[in-house]
Amino acid sequence: MDKHILEFIDPRLTAETAHRCALHVVLGTDGISMMAVEADREILALQSWMPARPERSFESSEWDIRRIFRDEALLTLPYGHIHCAVFHRHTTLVPRRLFQHGALQGYFKLLLHPADYIYAYDELPALDTYLISAVQPNLSKLCAELFPQTRIRHQAVPLINFARGLVDKNEHTVFVHFRNQIAQIVVFERQNLLFYNTFTFSAASDLLYYVLLAYEQFRLNPKEAPLLVAGNLLEDSDVYRILYRFIREIRFVHPSKGYRLPPDAQALPDHCHVELFCLTQS
Repeated sequence: MDKHILEFIDPRLTAETAHRCALHVVLGTDGISMMAVEADREILALQSWMPARPERSFESSEWDIRRIFRDEALLTLPYGHIHCAVFHRHTTLVPRRLFQHGALQGYFKLLLHPADYIYAYDELPALDTYLISAVQPNLSKLCAELFPQTRIRHQAVPLINFARGLVDKNEHTVFVHFRNQIAQIVVFERQNLLFYNTFTFSAASDLLYYVLLAYEQFRLNPKEAPLLVAGNLLEDSDVYRILYRFIREIRFVHPSKGYRLPPDAQALPDHCHVELFCLTQS
């Protein structure tokens, strides 16, 4: 990848101690993020890699990804557990009553141009919904090679389940997760999932349009309904400033499972790593 963000590596994380830790990793068409965490939820490593040009295709990034997994010592340690998710944009939600296991390709007829995809699904039982995905064959093959013994879900599944835990039972909830220059927008009404979609943006004004469109679609007032935010967004960014001009309350959300960084770790705020923290979300 073109950009490597080194948060920190605790010297206690070695080949001899890795068996006491779990590796959390999200492998996406737009980058990789990883976390190593001990059983008591103390984080021993955080790193991420992303392309400088997020519009690059997976084909142009595949060998960079292979090189990272070959050369980065942290990713080759003998961890006791591995929690892995894959991220790409080709997904759609299907209610249980409409789901047909043998008709996965049909759900994308109006969404994607015909191509050689591998179709898969993940269940969200609490929401009575399935997330269907169309995976590029090279990406599916790479995941199987890197993590042959690991069940790999789409990153949106634990993320949506995490967002559901933030829901106010008496109101609508709008949640946005930022992954590089992709925004994942989720809308709930009480415990009911109304909307999930992903949007690529290059300018803050584009992102504002997509967020306000979600408010408008469900007749929500941005001066009244707060926006819950996670992922790589900071208060000193242009994206945050333009959102704050139109949305009265923006709340950064934090993991609730007691993960903790060493006191001297020079890392970004924990809301930036929610997609890693929530990988064990059922």
